[in-house]
Amino acid sequence: MNAPEWFQDPRIKNISPDKLAFLLKLAEQIEGKNQKQAMPILIGAVSSASRQNLQFTTEEFQLIFEIMKEGKSEAEKRKMDDTLQKAQKMMRKGS
Repeated sequence: MNAPEWFQDPRIKNISPDKLAFLLKLAEQIEGKNQKQAMPILIGAVSSASRQNLQFTTEEFQLIFEIMKEGKSEAEKRKMDDTLQKAQKMMRKGS
């Protein structure tokens, strides 16, 4: 898979290369999956990030999701917002 378009966005330039590599791998794993299919992958990713000492700030997650939502339909944006909220809850539990 080639890097997704959002991966080239200049707004993510301050996110560490390790975090970006992690996100690229995660994007590859969830590509084409619906929310129900993606959630177990996201749960595993939170644990994996923790084991790798990769701590994403809320601001980093929100920025990445905002970039990823650009050009999507309102329904797709709502699904992504729901996924972000669930991921943030998992991150708080894992902390």
